[in-house]
Order: sequence, then structure tokens, then C-alpha cells
Amino acid sequence: MEEQNEFRTKKKGNGTTIVIVLLVVAILGLACYICYDKGILFSNKETTTSGTDKKENNNNQIKPEDESVTFSDSELEKYVNYISPASIGPAALLYDTTAINSNSLSTADKINYIGTLVYSKHTSTSDYQYDVISESDVKNAVEEVYGPNTYEKTTFNLGCGDYTLNENEKNYYSRTGCGGSTATSVSNVVIDYKATKSKLEITTAYAFFDGMTNKIYKDYNKSISLDEYTGSPSEIESSLKSYVKNNKEKLNTIIYTFESSNGINYYFTGFKNNK
Repeated sequence: MEEQNEFRTKKKGNGTTIVIVLLVVAILGLACYICYDKGILFSNKETTTSGTDKKENNNNQIKPEDESVTFSDSELEKYVNYISPASIGPAALLYDTTAINSNSLSTADKINYIGTLVYSKHTSTSDYQYDVISESDVKNAVEEVYGPNTYEKTTFNLGCGDYTLNENEKNYYSRTGCGGSTATSVSNVVIDYKATKSKLEITTAYAFFDGMTNKIYKDYNKSISLDEYTGSPSEIESSLKSYVKNNKEKLNTIIYTFESSNGINYYFTGFKNNK
């Protein structure tokens, strides 16, 4: 009898233990499932991103070439001065043209647009009969502005006669003393710019001064008179520059575009004249 009671007690104890173990296993299983479902433990779920999050991520992913770049005033002026015809005659290319793309320019026009830079390299023969510019100087000037391998041999004009290539001497020459002068001057002043590692856009405002009439004009053809100049003849350049800065809202503007493949060297690709 005692053996039967002991057997029943052991059986009952074993049954209770099994129930407890099953409950513990069930609780642990439920907890693991909840953690799995929430992605806390052993998750094989892909992380999903909402449309808003994706948009924010895209906005924050700035491409290296779109990073902002800062230029000094002197650097901006250097780029603007690249595109400067040697005299007011060829300046019609710049101030009387709505827009150009450098790829569409003829070989001669590429040099005409940077005439001042090219002419700065000239020398004169000992008898002062000819202006001479070495071919290497012309080539270097062209490729400094337009990029590598953009130079081609050509005849070009800087406003006072044609420059012709002398193959033997490796230089361009033009007869000096073509005569004539102009009392018209122009001031082209930087008023704004935008720059990234791939593109530089410089905005300038400009105005013309006619020394014969002492008037400041809005356009190259001097058809729109703006103001009378009353300053000193010796201060025309500085006065005109100040005038442009103070009256930029009513002047025509040019936006020059330069592009870069390395964020260091920027080459001229075109301009838009808002006249």
C-alpha cells in the first residue's frame, strides 16, 4: 500500500515537472517568436525604407562634382578677362551676340574672343613694322582657356589687321600701324557667381562710355543712353566700374560658363548675353 502511494506521488511529481517544463518551453518559444517578428533576434527580414526616407537619403547624397567651390574676386576676374577681345571692334563678338557655345566657334573666332590674352604676348620687330606673336604663345593661350588639344593653325584678326602664321619662324605676324582709334570703352564687372567642382558660372554687368558724347550707354550699339558722365577724364575706368556696380539692376548681364573634369582646371564652354 505504501509502495502504491509512493508510486502515485512520484508519478504526480513527474507530471507536474513535465507541465512546468512545457510551460517554460512555450513561454520561451513565444518570446523568441516575438523577438524574431520584431527583428530583434535572428531576423532575416530586409530593412524597408519609406518613400520619405528614400527622398531624404537621395537629397543628402551629393555627388562629388556637385560640391560647392569658393573663388576669390581676383580668380573670378581672371576667368572673365579671358574672354576679352583686343579692341572695341571685335568686342561685338561678345556684347552684340546673344549666346555662343565654344564648340561651335571657328578656330579664328576662338582666338578673337581671347584677343587681349593673345595680344599681351606680342612683341614688335626691330623696325616696328610688324607685331609678332610666337605660335607657342598662341597655342598656350588657346589651351589655357578652351582646354587641351583645342589649338589649330589659322589666320586671325585682333582688330588691327590679320595675323598670319610664318611656318619657318614659328610665329604669327601682322603689319603694325593700321591707324584709327576709338573713344568708346566698356566696363564688365563681376556681380555674382555659382561654382561646383564641375561647373563655374560667373555673372557680370556691363556698360559703355563714349568719350565723344560723355554719355554712358547700356548697349554695344550705343542706342540706349543711361546717364551723363561728369567725372574727371583721368578717372573714367574706375568711375565706370563704380557706376556698373551701383546700377547693375538696370544693366545688361552676361553669364559665362566654365566646366571642369577635375575640380581644378576650368575651361570656357560658352556664355549667355541677357541684353
